[in-house]
Amino acid sequence: MANDMKITFYGAAGEVTGSRHLLTACGQRILMDCGMFQGHREESLDKNRKFPFKPSGLDAAILSHAHIDHIGGLPLLAKKGLDAPIYCTGITRELAGIMLMDSARLQEADAKFFNKIHAAEGRRIEPLYNEEDAKLALSRLKPCGYGTSGEIGPGISLCFLNAGHVLGSAMVQLDIKTNGSVRRLLYTGDLGRRSTIMMEVPKPPADVDYLIIETTYGNRLHDAVNNAEAKLREIIARAIEERGKIIIPSFALERTQEIIFILDKLFRSEPGLNIPVYVDSPMAISITEIFNRHKDGFYFDPKFKEYAKMDGDPFGYDYISYTRAKEQSQKLNEIDGPMIIISASGMCEGGRVLHHLRNNIDKDSTTILLVGYQAGGTLGRRLQEGSPKVKIFGLQHEVAARVETMHTFSSHADKDDLLAFIKGLSRPPRKIFLVHGDPRDRAAFAEHLKAEGITNTVSPEFGQEFDLD
Repeated sequence: MANDMKITFYGAAGEVTGSRHLLTACGQRILMDCGMFQGHREESLDKNRKFPFKPSGLDAAILSHAHIDHIGGLPLLAKKGLDAPIYCTGITRELAGIMLMDSARLQEADAKFFNKIHAAEGRRIEPLYNEEDAKLALSRLKPCGYGTSGEIGPGISLCFLNAGHVLGSAMVQLDIKTNGSVRRLLYTGDLGRRSTIMMEVPKPPADVDYLIIETTYGNRLHDAVNNAEAKLREIIARAIEERGKIIIPSFALERTQEIIFILDKLFRSEPGLNIPVYVDSPMAISITEIFNRHKDGFYFDPKFKEYAKMDGDPFGYDYISYTRAKEQSQKLNEIDGPMIIISASGMCEGGRVLHHLRNNIDKDSTTILLVGYQAGGTLGRRLQEGSPKVKIFGLQHEVAARVETMHTFSSHADKDDLLAFIKGLSRPPRKIFLVHGDPRDRAAFAEHLKAEGITNTVSPEFGQEFDLD
């Protein structure tokens, strides 16, 4: 069989969001992830609307996990002609059904609201896709179990391995026959930490020839997981004293459930710490139900499973208000604090959290608690960097609220976690591709690897193609 192995990077190359990696091998074209770009609106829209490859020319797609920056482009891919299977874990299929339908609804709702308030100026935006496009993409999903190899095309076998990042997340291991031998490619997707709040720790596999690894926190170390309760307690106590609102823009998948779990432990140990908690995201509510159904699975950390068995209600259904209806969400802005509102999206780029921010960002009793990575150009990043004024739905708002960041909750491997994973491989890969990181973090991680004697690294740029010999 001719050696036609190539990898081309069409996303998360020199940036964090929009993961899209195209493998050509054994005469087939396989796309690993099809994420949505998030950041500066015009630039992101342009990237999201265009594919530098022909969707109808793909033979398969493979998903690492269900975060929107890894699956959010699938409906548009299907709309533009994808007619091939999309492989993922069974839980990722469950989660993607919620995430993509919600993404379609949010885009339509946000566009409608933006167009309404800017009608006099003649400014309009259009959603990338609708619910029918999302349904079309979902109809292509083909679930696979963890740890079982299966052929997805002549000469190419796929095996999903636990990535420890979020529920359902997987490293993509591909064994490819080429020139009478087999080459193993491992795409980590987003990699979990060695010390986690809920998920089982990922284990490096053997005999990797080519490694594609994320570098989101390639130059940073996370706060210790066991610091989360103390920090949250401090923020809650202040909100109770000031009768303020704590608004937590949170990714609906994983981060929301981690925060609820920590709150559950905190309230159990301190019954007097009394503050109403609202999870204001229909998507997060549906995802939490999936977490609850699967809480005995092997992909959860043993300590979490032990606590869940003892507690019986680790996601606080007995005392947390889960608000689905729009009217319930709107009413939260009419109620005085103290209260905690957990709402999507994690980078403040859409959804109900924008309305909570719009109504509370000018109050000095408000705390905006950022609990995840904030990509450059997002509203979350501007708040994190201390902007005194920000635009929400195109309208300027003064920022009087206190903005706090907690890195404790990150479900991404940090610098030391990434180094440990690579050093834990059975042998050095022939080549290591560093993706899903800001340019400075990625370059710094390459230097950290170099200091460990690992020099066979590449930091691909958008559209770069590499031969895999």
